Amino acid sequence: MEMNTRLQVEHPVSEMVVGQDLVEWQIRVANGEPLPLNQSQVPLKGHAFEARIYAENVPKGFLPSAGVLHHYHPVSASSTAVRVETGVEQGDTVSMHYDPMIAKIVVWGENRGAALVKNEGLLHPN
Repeated sequence: MEMNTRLQVEHPVSEMVVGQDLVEWQIRVANGEPLPLNQSQVPLKGHAFEARIYAENVPKGFLPSAGVLHHYHPVSASSTAVRVETGVEQGDTVSMHYDPMIAKIVVWGENRGAALVKNEGLLHPN
């Protein structure tokens, strides 16, 4: 059996569904503290999707695209339904030396359909 003691990059999806801060849990365990809940106490509520926004050149097969980020207005986050993780803002330069990811957006809904509608609405507004 293999055990992975690090958080995966998709951990925000799990955090939205269980309503817990898994990074905080990992820090507590590293400090010798017990986990705040056992497995049977972890709530599973709703469904979540993650979408990633990249600087890519679509005609060139989605290769990374470096340069100035001329237009970027991230969606608004909410504590329970929308999480936005980004490290750039409009006017920043996307370097060819790093990952071209601009942002991760995680949405939560009461069920898969509700989360998907929310996700689609954020990625493709009217």
